[in-house]
Amino acid sequence: MSSLVVCTPSRGLIHSRTVEAVLANVADVQARGHDFRGWVFSHDLPIPDCDEAIVEKGLATGAEVLLLVEEDVIPPADALKRSLALLDEGWDVVAVDYPVGRSGWGCLVRDPKGDIEWCGLGCTLIRREVFEKLPRPWFSSDYQYVDFHKGKGWERFASPPDNRRRWGGQDIYFCMNLRAAGFRIGQVPDMIAGQAFVERLGLPGTNVGMHKISILDRILQQYPGPVEP
Repeated sequence: MSSLVVCTPSRGLIHSRTVEAVLANVADVQARGHDFRGWVFSHDLPIPDCDEAIVEKGLATGAEVLLLVEEDVIPPADALKRSLALLDEGWDVVAVDYPVGRSGWGCLVRDPKGDIEWCGLGCTLIRREVFEKLPRPWFSSDYQYVDFHKGKGWERFASPPDNRRRWGGQDIYFCMNLRAAGFRIGQVPDMIAGQAFVERLGLPGTNVGMHKISILDRILQQYPGPVEP
């Protein structure tokens, strides 16, 4: 049995359905004997600082595995149980795919052999050894990766210096480094996590002022990879 901690790189807001789904998954594996070390969060930090901060907190609990769950991702039932089973089979990182935004892009990119090159970190289980072996920072948005040759290798370019002109990239940087270090990424088959996004903010000063939140739980198209800089 493993000791585990849930890590959420929140920038300040977490969806209630995310909380509900995570707690249900944790209760399920606790009942099976796994040691739950807690749920850690970052607060008011941008990407990639929020990712770096919650991994530090997660490792400080002494947990053997870290479940990264982003604040708007809704893990399906059995996601954690099935991810732990794949770790037992020898994978170092196990991802659950999920759609991104209204475009419904998937968050897994594979090489021509079918191996996962990189994945989103919305619902991803990682052995602590991965973080112990990789140099700091684990996450960085300093680079963009572009597959100019369609499956023949990614080229790395410097991102714009202003963080306001960057978009993500910390997950790709992390996965590129862990694969270079010899670690492997697996996927929970036949499982898609949900992604919540706010369609419309609720109105203040009224009893019916709830937010309108939509849940996307289907992959509509494969992620094409970062655009050319």
